[in-house]
Amino acid sequence: MDRKKAIALSFSVPVAWGFSYPLMKIGMDSMNATSIVALRCIIAFTACLLLFHKHAFRINRDLMVRAAIIGAIMATELTCMCLGSSLTSASTAGFLQSLTVVIVPFANAALLRRAPERKVLVGTAIVTCGMLLLSGADFTSLNPGALIMLLSAFVYAGHIIVAKRFVEEVDPLALGVWQLGFGGLFSGIAACVFGGFTLPGTPGEVVVVVALALICSAYGFITQTLVQPHVPAETTGFAFSLEPVCSAVFSFFLVGEVLSPIAFFGAALILTGVIVATVQLPRLHAHAHDHAHMAVTPERAS
Repeated sequence: MDRKKAIALSFSVPVAWGFSYPLMKIGMDSMNATSIVALRCIIAFTACLLLFHKHAFRINRDLMVRAAIIGAIMATELTCMCLGSSLTSASTAGFLQSLTVVIVPFANAALLRRAPERKVLVGTAIVTCGMLLLSGADFTSLNPGALIMLLSAFVYAGHIIVAKRFVEEVDPLALGVWQLGFGGLFSGIAACVFGGFTLPGTPGEVVVVVALALICSAYGFITQTLVQPHVPAETTGFAFSLEPVCSAVFSFFLVGEVLSPIAFFGAALILTGVIVATVQLPRLHAHAHDHAHMAVTPERAS
């Protein structure tokens, strides 16, 4: 894949994912979370199976076991996202979910038994201040929906870490397709066990479920898998940090949500902290070093 095309596509992924928060909030008006996730994953799996059947049917036991594991994690994460979005504002849910990109470096540091980088520590401090303001300057005022979204962020961090290891051992496209299938299977079982499986009852709900499946799941997850090998890590981090911004924009137009001034400032701090923690600018450092070298060399020559 051409690098410029991959970078452009990588910035389309947070747009697709940001679209999901207000859609889930709308869908939860009459459907339960596990049913939404099951339908979302099943439709996405069917579409991806038809589009990528040549890759998808190159299966073996190892691939299916790995797909089942990350499919279960993904189903848990998406269910938490549905519940959290229904119990708090969709825009707040998007900003809290973005904490994943700060959690992952800490989790990796713990696994590798080394201290997190300085930029991660600084970014985390900024994010903590942002959360305090987003909650109305009182952490005790975080409602159940916000707490569920925090849980979702931790589960998604686990999904990223586990999937990162699995994708290096099997066909990443096949793994991405089958994780959707297992996610739909596990969510469907959970829906039948807890509260019963519900279907969309209006044309609007059908549109919501199909949009979640095709735009947010099929396009978002598969595109992420395809572009990651071709996109620099710093670009990926910055693209992911745009997801809550897209969520806030879509929430304003779809469900009429507007953040209060203090919450807006807190959300801006969260976004700033995420960017600080994830974005690297090695090229700027390299340029600075080159300029310094050029400035010193003439003096030595003279």
